[in-house]
Amino acid sequence: MTVSKSPISAAPANFREVVAQNDVFISYSRRDKAFVETLDTALKNLNRDPWVDWEDIYKGEEWWKAIQRGIESANTFVFVISPDSVASAVCREEVSYAAECNKRFLPIVWREGFDPQQMHPAIASHNWLFFRETDDFNHALQELIRAMDTDLEHLRTHTRLLVRSHEWQSNARNSSYLLRGHDLQEAERWLKGLGKEPKPTALQTQFIDSSRDAETLAFKARQKAKRTVVLATVLVNMLLVTGASFWLYGAASGWARRWVDRQLQDALNVGLVGINGDEFEAIAYEPPTPANQEFYQNHQDWLVKVNIALPNAFPRTYAPTAPRAIIWVGDSLRDTEAQPISATRFRQPYIVDPTSQYWLAAGLIEPTITRTTYTDEFGSWLSICGPIQNSVGQVVGGLRVDFRADYVRQIEQQVRNRLLIAYVIVFIWLFILSLIILKATRPPTDSTSPKAANTSPP
Repeated sequence: MTVSKSPISAAPANFREVVAQNDVFISYSRRDKAFVETLDTALKNLNRDPWVDWEDIYKGEEWWKAIQRGIESANTFVFVISPDSVASAVCREEVSYAAECNKRFLPIVWREGFDPQQMHPAIASHNWLFFRETDDFNHALQELIRAMDTDLEHLRTHTRLLVRSHEWQSNARNSSYLLRGHDLQEAERWLKGLGKEPKPTALQTQFIDSSRDAETLAFKARQKAKRTVVLATVLVNMLLVTGASFWLYGAASGWARRWVDRQLQDALNVGLVGINGDEFEAIAYEPPTPANQEFYQNHQDWLVKVNIALPNAFPRTYAPTAPRAIIWVGDSLRDTEAQPISATRFRQPYIVDPTSQYWLAAGLIEPTITRTTYTDEFGSWLSICGPIQNSVGQVVGGLRVDFRADYVRQIEQQVRNRLLIAYVIVFIWLFILSLIILKATRPPTDSTSPKAANTSPP
C-alpha cells in the first residue's frame, strides 16, 4: 500500500495506525498512459491524491496485493474507458475487486470503438463522463471533481472501515483490531445511513457488529469487576469496622470496669477513713452497753453518710467469728426503706459460701475486689472489701462496699449502644466513601456501554 501524501487529519486518535487514503484509484490500459498522466497531473494541481500504479507500487512489493490495497484505500474508482482497457483482463479484475469492495465507480470515456459486450457490468451500469479529445477537458474535469466530492464524508468513512475490516480479516479476526469507543459509535451511525451509496460490504457489517459484541462483553466484564470491587470494598470495610468495634467494645468495657473499680476503691477509702477501729471492735466483739450503743450509732451514721456521698455504693461492715462465718456489724441500708430486703440486722450471722469466702477473708488483709458478679440472698453485686484496724494496727473487721450488678450492666449497655450507633455511622460512611472512590476512578462518561451506543445522537 502506498504512503499517503495527504493523511486524513480527521481520523480518530485511537486507530491502530493512521489509515492512508487516496481520493481516487485510476484503472487504465498501458496504451492510455499519456492521457492518464495528464489526468493525474490535473488532479494533483487541484490538491487531489490519485493512486496510479507507476508511482504507488514499491519495488519488490507483490503487484496484485498492491493493486488491492490501492483500491481499498481509494474513495472513488475511476475507470478510463478505451478499447484496450475494456478488453484488458487485468483491468477487468481491478473492476471486479472494486465492485466486491462496493466502491463508487466513475467511468470516464477516453477512446471509443470498444465492444459493449466486453464491458464489465459494474462499468456499464454507471453514468459515464467524457474526456475524449473532442471534449472540453477542463469542463469534464470539473464534473469529475464534483462527482468525487459528492457525499465525501460517507466515502471516506466507507474507505476507512473497509481498510480496517480487511486488516482485521487478514489478522485472523484478532479482537485487538476491532473498533472501540467513539470510533465504534461513529461506525455504527455510518452503518445506519444505508440509503447512501456505496453501501457497506458484508465484511464491513461483520466488522462493526463484531466490534459491538466485543465492546459489550468488555463493558459487562467492567461492570462485573466494578460490582466485585464494590462488594469486596464493603466486605473489607465491614470486617474492619466490625473488628474495630469489637476492639473498642472490649476497650470501653474494660474502661467501664476500671471506672467501677476506681469507684469501689474510692468508696472503700472514704468509708475506712471515718471508721473508728476501737469503737468498731467494742460493738462487734463485746456485750452491748450504753457506750456501745453510742458507738453503734456513730458507726451507722458514718456508713449512711458514705452512701449519701456515693449513692451507687452500699457500705456494710463485718467481723469474722469462725473460719467460714461472719456477723454483720453495720449497714448503710439498715433502718431505711430504700433497700429493706437486702438490709442486714446488727450482728446478723452469715455463713460464707465457698465463692465469697476467699475475697471476704482476703479483705481482712488488704483491699480485695470481686472480678465477677456474684449473687447472694440480697441480690447480685460487685464488691470490694478492706480491713478495719484498731488504734494499735490490729485487724478487727472488714468494710464491704457493694455496687449493684445492674448498675454495671447499665454502664456496659450504654457503651454497647453508643458503639452500635458509631458502628452504623462509620459503616455507612465507609460504604458511601467506597462508592465515591469508585466513581472518581471511573472515566467521566463510559461511552462504550451498550446503553451509550444506543442513545447516541443521530
